[in-house]
Amino acid sequence: MQKIRNYINDMVKSEFYRNIAGLFTGIFAARLIPALFALAIARLYAPSEFGTFLLFLSFASLLSILSTGSYERAILLAEDLKQKKHLFRFSMKTNFIVNGLVMTGLTVFLVSAHPMSLQKMTMYLLVPVFSFFFGGLQLIRNILISNKLFKKLSLLELVRALISGVLQTLFFVIPEAGLFLGITIAQIVTFFIFFFRLPETSGFRTFRFNSEETGLARRYINFPKYSVPGELLNYLSSQLPVFMIKPFFGGTLLGLYSFSHRYLSIPVQLSSISIGSVYVQKAQSLKRSPEELGDLTFDLYKKQFLTAIIPFTLLALWGREIFGLVFGPDWEFSGTLGQLLAPWLFAVFIGSPLANILIIMEKQNISLLFNVLMLIFRAAALITGGLILRDISLTIALYSLTGFLFFSALTVFSLQMAHVNLYKALRFSAVTFILVVIPLLILKLWI
Repeated sequence: MQKIRNYINDMVKSEFYRNIAGLFTGIFAARLIPALFALAIARLYAPSEFGTFLLFLSFASLLSILSTGSYERAILLAEDLKQKKHLFRFSMKTNFIVNGLVMTGLTVFLVSAHPMSLQKMTMYLLVPVFSFFFGGLQLIRNILISNKLFKKLSLLELVRALISGVLQTLFFVIPEAGLFLGITIAQIVTFFIFFFRLPETSGFRTFRFNSEETGLARRYINFPKYSVPGELLNYLSSQLPVFMIKPFFGGTLLGLYSFSHRYLSIPVQLSSISIGSVYVQKAQSLKRSPEELGDLTFDLYKKQFLTAIIPFTLLALWGREIFGLVFGPDWEFSGTLGQLLAPWLFAVFIGSPLANILIIMEKQNISLLFNVLMLIFRAAALITGGLILRDISLTIALYSLTGFLFFSALTVFSLQMAHVNLYKALRFSAVTFILVVIPLLILKLWI
């Protein structure tokens, strides 16, 4: 009990963990707002309109990865306000050029194409608009992170979520385009709210590249060289089950998998965004102090491990029963799939925030190699399960095992890069596993 009290007191007294708690709360609220609005939006729009909207978000998200060249991550490494300002301007200019070219191409296509519905025309034309302002907001987010303005970052996420929900609800009068317009205008409004409030974004008057901007672009050339293809591969890798489960096992089982993955990934996403954002800023400030960086990273690893070990063990042992109790008997099989996903999600929960050390150490080439290999092995796991094993449970088990092994390896590499003693980390993990997992497993077998 005393150890638990000390554990809580350490977190309360630490600015690092207070920042994590504050950002986590803000982002959790920002994720909760769309869920509340979804209760109304689901009754105002048809399922087919949601399907087209998700397609719109997929295209726009992919385009936004390309448009900034991942230079928003370089802002986290910038040494002073002047460098951040030049990187912001360079990224916004490339963002404008890429999305401008796409807009021009889409306009030519629409003019020459056969007549199409208002929904399709709106979707096509809003893709580069959404991408441009979404990319701009990503730049602003990283400026806030680099300056430790985590309350403003939480406010940004809350404002964006609230405006999106309100506008998408109001635009139900034009159901063919309301979802696209609502979220795109929300990006625009949120961007300008914060654009005029930061010194790093001031004085933006020309779209010509100057020598300072191009010099910093060359300095951080590894971001577009490695991070952009890495992010594209990571996005494709995460979408593989959506593309491959339906042809092998049908739409119903895809729906059961998607339901399980959607809700179980929420705490993982919250951890990755909130903890990762605070950690990357703190780790950058300790980059030249290996011992302090190692202590910080090992302490974070232990707290992540202790936080995750019990809930993910409970999920792995009683996922079917939990889903049946919470969502009803029709979703029990989603809980079974959740049990199989638990080891992978546990590894992602721990490893994803720590992997930000690769940005700090500018090891984008390692990140790219990781994403290439993970995509190959994930595809092989799904193909093996679909063509040879022909069993959805075995297929998801293979997919989860692949993810668990890769993210475990990524965590080990991240700890090593952060100067953490790997023997100490392994010993802590083994002792915690024995003390927590073994008793729960015995309880499961006894019950």
